[in-house]
Amino acid sequence: MKKLLCAALVGAAFISAPSFADIGVTAYAGQTFSQTLTTSKGQEHEIADDAHFAISVDRHINDTKYGIYYSFFGGELESNAQQKIDSELLLFQSAVYRPVTENLSAYAGAQLGANYITTNFVEKDTFFASGLFAGVDYKLAGGLSVGSELRWVATIVKNSSKISCDNDPTTDDGCGWHFDGDVLTQFQASLNLTYRF
Repeated sequence: MKKLLCAALVGAAFISAPSFADIGVTAYAGQTFSQTLTTSKGQEHEIADDAHFAISVDRHINDTKYGIYYSFFGGELESNAQQKIDSELLLFQSAVYRPVTENLSAYAGAQLGANYITTNFVEKDTFFASGLFAGVDYKLAGGLSVGSELRWVATIVKNSSKISCDNDPTTDDGCGWHFDGDVLTQFQASLNLTYRF
């Protein structure tokens, strides 16, 4: 977690360093909805839907923005609430804005980065993640704006941990949480507050 936060701060500093261009800091809160994961042994795991919190730092140029997005989601398996799962997303994002009215804009974008998944029952892993997002932004006074957003994140879940798995589904080995290229699909519905300076 500390490594991802440090990377996000360094990325934010890099984005804002070249000039005093329009910088936006956005705080998000909402709900994450996760779909089923299938292990390399054919077992299915459903991650319970739960709240997430996020922050992004973006550079705005004309009708576009690009920056770093960090999100934290703490959940559990639906089949066993004692098995906790934390998901931390660190994504580079870029979006294009289109005006709807004088103060209201819609935007759509893409993202690319990593999903750092930690559990309390197996070792942690980092996975490749990408996706799309869209939302609306309503300008208030003094550089503040409020909005809502829907974000789709696809994580390719392929363990790098050293677990030996065979192909026999009847044997009991350490593969209860081992994945060989499955895709974890998550949707994030958020409300957000942005300050631009």
